[in-house]
Amino acid sequence: MWEHREASRLVTLDAVFSDDCIYCRTPLFRLPSESFTKDEKRLFVQLSICTHCGWWSVYRVHQNEYPRTAGLAEGYSGAVGCLMQLDLADISLPIDEVRRYLCAKGDSIFDVHPKKLEEVVCSIFKDLGYKARATAYVGDQGIDVILDGCDGSTIGVQVKRYKKARRIEAEQIRSLAGALMLGGHTKGIFVATSNYRSGAKRAAEHLTAIGLPIELVNAEGFLKMLGIAQHNSFEFKQDRITSYILSKGAHIGTGLHKDFVPGEDLRDRPVVIQAFTSSELIELESDSPSPN
Repeated sequence: MWEHREASRLVTLDAVFSDDCIYCRTPLFRLPSESFTKDEKRLFVQLSICTHCGWWSVYRVHQNEYPRTAGLAEGYSGAVGCLMQLDLADISLPIDEVRRYLCAKGDSIFDVHPKKLEEVVCSIFKDLGYKARATAYVGDQGIDVILDGCDGSTIGVQVKRYKKARRIEAEQIRSLAGALMLGGHTKGIFVATSNYRSGAKRAAEHLTAIGLPIELVNAEGFLKMLGIAQHNSFEFKQDRITSYILSKGAHIGTGLHKDFVPGEDLRDRPVVIQAFTSSELIELESDSPSPN
């Protein structure tokens, strides 16, 4: 999902120094800084990564790369993850890629293939601790995912991919109730990418009151569940971390030479001379006052 080979086009100090993911705004997990030495050259590296959508940034300090500045100045470079567009209508896409993409671009939930959305919902419930299984795409009797309880009871989940403007009606909640009774399920969960009309909410409340609980989850609730599931399932993979650290980056500044302290936050080193991307230079030029 993340194409680090294209990251150098987007590198700025703001992106590398950000405490939050620039896509989903989740606080980044920042790994301790590391030091590497080869001959006289030294490289200090610090990686930050989003445990929800997978975005990352790496900040590097370079010392003794040039004899004239050795022991006097150090250079700074960085690289950041770049979001690759996914065709969410492609049912063959890996579920983990779709999940990370939706964390980064929540509005794309309306573009996911309905069957793939059911698989994503099933995977989310698994990462939330449920024993979940997806039903057949055709002939599922209105139940798309089944959650199995330890006591033999089951929860039926229905998933609807609707555009934001199209709301769930009361009749659809009553239809889910019928499917739950036919399947012998003790509870129902309706997961929708849109919202619910007041009549649908009242229908769910009434069914819950008479002993058939139905929980309603809208797009916002779904994305919150996804965020929790991403956090629960996140794991560091050494090969991926290595590829991020070694990824091509861009020079973004220069500062005074300073000895490395294990565990230090490299971002605390003051940037004396900052490098700008071409787009930033254009913006600076446009903001400059015109000569009289």
